[in-house]
Amino acid sequence: MKSKPLLVLFLICFCLFLFLGYRASQVVFSQDTPSWQELSATSGPVLLEEQPAEAALPDPFTLVILVDDLMALNPSLEGVWLSRSTDGGAGSLFFPIFPSQAEDGDQRDLNLRGAFWLEESQALSGEFQTILRDRNLSWHQVLLLDQTALSEINLILAELNPEYLPLNSVGLSGLSYSVENRLLAQSNQALFIHDLCKQLPLPAHNDLSQRALEGFAGHLLFSGTTPLRFLDSWSGINYCLFPTMTLPTQ
Repeated sequence: MKSKPLLVLFLICFCLFLFLGYRASQVVFSQDTPSWQELSATSGPVLLEEQPAEAALPDPFTLVILVDDLMALNPSLEGVWLSRSTDGGAGSLFFPIFPSQAEDGDQRDLNLRGAFWLEESQALSGEFQTILRDRNLSWHQVLLLDQTALSEINLILAELNPEYLPLNSVGLSGLSYSVENRLLAQSNQALFIHDLCKQLPLPAHNDLSQRALEGFAGHLLFSGTTPLRFLDSWSGINYCLFPTMTLPTQ
C-alpha cells in the first residue's frame, strides 16, 4: 500500500522536471536562434554580405608575338613586343623585345628564338617564358598572330577606309626576322604597328571585331584574355608610342 503513494510522488516529480527542462530549452535556444518573423525582417545584407569583386587590372601588359605561320609545325619567331595602354586608355605604348635593342642583342635574339615553340595546348614554351621573366619582364595576356592575320587585318582596314594604304612600303616580307637585318626588321615592325594605330579608333570597330573573329581561325591566338575583351580594350585607342625608339620617316 505504501508503494502507491511513492509511485504517484515519483510521477509528479518526473513531470515537473520534464516541464522545467522543456522551458529551459526554449529560453536557451530562443536567445541563439531568431524566430521566423525575425529572420524575415532582417533578411538581406545582414544575413548574407556581398563579397567585393576582384579588382580588374587597370593597365594589363600584353605580350604581342609575331610568327611566320601558326599553321606550320614549327612556327618561326619574327617579333616580340611588350605593350600597355596609357593616358586612360587613349593610347598604347610598345617596347621591342625581339629583335633586342641591347648591346648583346645578337646573342639575346639567338637564345630567345631557340627557346620558342608552342606546346600541344598552343601555350608558349616554359623555356621561352623563363628567359623573358629573367629579363624582368612580366605580362598578363598574350596575343599571338602570324603574317596571314596581318594581311587580313590590312585588307579589312583598306575596305573600311579607302584612304588607307595596306602595309608600308616594305610589305610583309620586311617584317620577317633575319640575323643580317635584325634592326631593320624591328624598325619595319614598328612602322607597321604605327600605321595600324593611325587608323584608330575605327568607326566600324564592331564590324571589324566580328569579321576578325570569324576569319582568323588558326592564325590568331589569345591567352589570358578573350578575343572580344581584347578587341574592346582597343576600341578607344587612337595613337601608339614607342618610347625607346625613333621611328624613321617613310
